[in-house]
Parts: sequence; structure tokens; C-alpha cells
Amino acid sequence: MILRAVFAVLLSAVLATSALSSARQNDDLGVKVKETTAFLLKQRQTPAYRESLRKSVIAYESSLTSRCMDVTLDFDSAAVKDRLLGLLELNKSGEAVAGSWRESVPGSACDRKRLYNVQVDYTEHGPRFTATFPGEAAGDPELQRDTLRNIERNFAILHLSPKKSCHLEVIDTHAVGAASTIQDNGIMTPWKESWDIQSCDKVYSAPVTYTPDAKGTAISVETSGIQPR
Repeated sequence: MILRAVFAVLLSAVLATSALSSARQNDDLGVKVKETTAFLLKQRQTPAYRESLRKSVIAYESSLTSRCMDVTLDFDSAAVKDRLLGLLELNKSGEAVAGSWRESVPGSACDRKRLYNVQVDYTEHGPRFTATFPGEAAGDPELQRDTLRNIERNFAILHLSPKKSCHLEVIDTHAVGAASTIQDNGIMTPWKESWDIQSCDKVYSAPVTYTPDAKGTAISVETSGIQPR
């Protein structure tokens, strides 16, 4: 089954092809990247920003059957990573009105370790924090939501969730094989992931392939590959 959704091109991949631009454009882009990164790192040290990340993670945990509220995030871990998605823009007052990145922070919920992901988007109305699924899934929130809907349809085909109360929960995601890279035509190469899906007391592994093109990203779940863990 295939669905389509817009996939944000990673800024790092854009930088990899910046040799096609003029030297001045490269310099300007480099300055903006450094400015955005410096702003991100400064925000990460503030209690308000950390608490916003934590609240986003709690919202994800609250959506699970376990509904764990005892969430901790290790902001000082060497495993903390960020991925720039959009460059910082400031208004005349020096306030951030644009800029986007994904924070990946290790943590735990009721002693269950996870790598939490939160997409941060700055707007004219302030920052917006959106938790995405834990683990190594590369897609933006929209692509991940479409992936889960695709998986749900495959579970229905296989009759793996006979009870209406057994809704599907994403508890982890894994990168499989080589990471996606940007091609000369500006389109990302295909990539694969494996999603851990919990349905009541059972956990299944669902293999997913993403194939970007000029219109978006095709999502293909291997129905026959969905297996209990």
C-alpha cells in the first residue's frame, strides 16, 4: 500500500550540494547555519525550553496504554542530537519568527529507555513543539502519521488487532541499511525503517520502505514482513 506525504529535505543534505551555488551564497548559508545552531544550543540550556520538550514527550507517553507520567530526559548525554530543518529568522525586535529542527534526546519513562524525538518550529506566535515517534525514524510528523495509518491498514488486512480496544502504538523505530542522501536532482534516495508496533500485549515488527520523488514520498509497508517480536 502506498501513501504520499511531503518530506522535509534535511538541511545537511542541502549543504552537501551547495557547491552548485556561488561562493557568496555558500558563505551566507554557512553563517545562517551557524546562527541557527547557536540559537538552538542556547535555547536547549534554558529551563523553559527543556520543560517544553518534556511536556511534548509526556503527551506522547500519555497516548500509550501504559500512560506513564514519570518521564526523564538526559540533556547532558553525548547521545543528544539535533537536525536542522529550517534556518532561523529574527524580526526587528530580535525575536525568532522562523526556524525548525528536530531534537533527539535519550530518556526514560517508568524505567523504559527510549530515544525521544521532538520537532521544534519557531513561528510569529512563538515556538511549537511536536513529539514524533521515538527511535530513528527520519520522517517529519506528517510522514510519520501517514506511515502509522498505512501500518494500521496492513494490520487490518492481517487481522492482527481483532479487538477494537487494541489500538496500535508505536513504541520504537529503527533505521535499516544506508541512510537517505540527496541526489543531484534534489530528490532524496530511498531508505528503509523497521517500526515496533504494540497491539495490546503483543509487539510486532513492521518493515517500511520510503521512496521520494518530485511529488512527495511513497510509503510501502511490507505486509508479509510484519512479524511478532
